[in-house]
Amino acid sequence: MKKLLLPILALGLLFGSCRDEKKEAKKNTNNIEETTLGFAEVGLTPNDFSACKDADCPRIRLNYLKFRVNGETAKTINEYNEQQIIKIFSNAEADTDAKNIPAALDEFIADYKNFKNDFPDSPAGYEVETSQNVIHQNKKLLVLKTEFYIFTGGAHGYGATLYENFNAKTGEVIKNKDLFSDMAGFKNFAEKEFRKKFKVPEGDNINSKGFFFENDAFALPENIAITEDDVLLIYNQYEAASYAEGQLELNFPKDQVSQWLNDIALN
Repeated sequence: MKKLLLPILALGLLFGSCRDEKKEAKKNTNNIEETTLGFAEVGLTPNDFSACKDADCPRIRLNYLKFRVNGETAKTINEYNEQQIIKIFSNAEADTDAKNIPAALDEFIADYKNFKNDFPDSPAGYEVETSQNVIHQNKKLLVLKTEFYIFTGGAHGYGATLYENFNAKTGEVIKNKDLFSDMAGFKNFAEKEFRKKFKVPEGDNINSKGFFFENDAFALPENIAITEDDVLLIYNQYEAASYAEGQLELNFPKDQVSQWLNDIALN
C-alpha cells in the first residue's frame, strides 16, 4: 500500500506545481498587458494611391506606428500621432488642411503633379520619408521617436527628429516642462555641457561660434526624450545652427541629472 501511495503523492505534487506555474505565468502576462501598449507599423508607398497607378509620382516611404486600441489611451495617442505626421507636410511650401494621413499624401501627390505640369523639364522630384519607433515604455511613460525627410524642390530638403513623451495611463502628451521638477536648474546644467561640447567658452556670447539662439540666450530644444537610462536632447536644423551644421545632440545619463527630473521621468 505504501509503495502505491508514493507514486500517487509524487504525481499530485507534480500537477500542483504545474498549476501554480501556469497561474504565475498568466499573472505575469496580465501584468505585461497592463503596463505596455501594443502597436503595429503602417506603411504607405505610391502603390497605395490610385493617382500613381499609371503616372509619375513622388517618392513616398511613409512608415508610422498605430497603437492597438485599448480604451481611450491608445485612441488618444493615435489621434495625436496622426496630426503630428500630417504636420510634416506643413514643412513644405504650403500648409495642409488634410484630416488624415492618406489625404495629406493625396495633396502631396497633387502638388507634385502641378509642379511637373508647370515645369515639365525640371529634373527635381518630390520625396517624403518617415519612420517611427518606441524608444522607451513603462507603466507611466511611453516615448515615441519620429524621423522624417521631405523634399519639394529647392536647394535641399528638410529632415528632423521629433520626440514625444506620452502619459502611458491617459495617452496625453507630457510637455517638456512637466518632465522636470526644476527646469531652470536643468537648463543651466545643459548650457554648461553645451558650451563644453561645442567649445563655447564660459562668459562668451552663446552665439559667438555661429549658433542661432534667440536674443543671444541659450535655450533647451523643442525635442527632449526620456529613456530608461538617459535624457536625450536634439536641436534640429535651423533650431540652433545652420542647415550645414546638421542636428546637435546632448545626451545625459539619468543619474547625472536626476535632481532636476520629475517622478514620471525617473521611473
